[in-house]
Amino acid sequence: MKSLVISTSLSITGADVLYVGQQINLDLQALSKAYPKIISLDYAVKLFNSYTTFLINNAVSDIGFSLYDPANENLVYHEYRYKVVLGVDVRSVTKGNRLGTGGKPVETVWVPSSAAFTPWVIWSPTMLNLSKEQQRSIVSGTKWLIPGEGSTFKGKYEGGIWSSLGLYASGDLGVEGQVWKI
Repeated sequence: MKSLVISTSLSITGADVLYVGQQINLDLQALSKAYPKIISLDYAVKLFNSYTTFLINNAVSDIGFSLYDPANENLVYHEYRYKVVLGVDVRSVTKGNRLGTGGKPVETVWVPSSAAFTPWVIWSPTMLNLSKEQQRSIVSGTKWLIPGEGSTFKGKYEGGIWSSLGLYASGDLGVEGQVWKI
């Protein structure tokens, strides 16, 4: 049996990563403004360096930011989640234009005094297929450990709803944003 190999070319520039990263950062700043006792503005802004590094290296398939209660089995009260999309899935929608604007005002929900904030990622197949040395190079300077060496956030989702933030995209890079709220 013969096999057929189809390859596609992606062209993701630093400008694409910066645009998409800035939209996520605007959302995080709005989340910090809504919950200043749980996520400081300084911390929200510092996360930019990590997830943009991951985006430029195609290291993640999902990026998430969760307000949750560790005292209640990690019940998630409010979460922003971004699914990375690449190539033709982005170009077919954007037609080469930038799309989406982050930072919309956040409708807060009640959270208990024990609520905490955590950023998390789901590593991409590309990252998982790299050597440990290459993975360490990518996570260097971020708060993350390489796949398999750090813990993964496991939230409990009950009694809430998902809504869409839409697509933030530039060039061949995009993220589809969703918000979870109880």
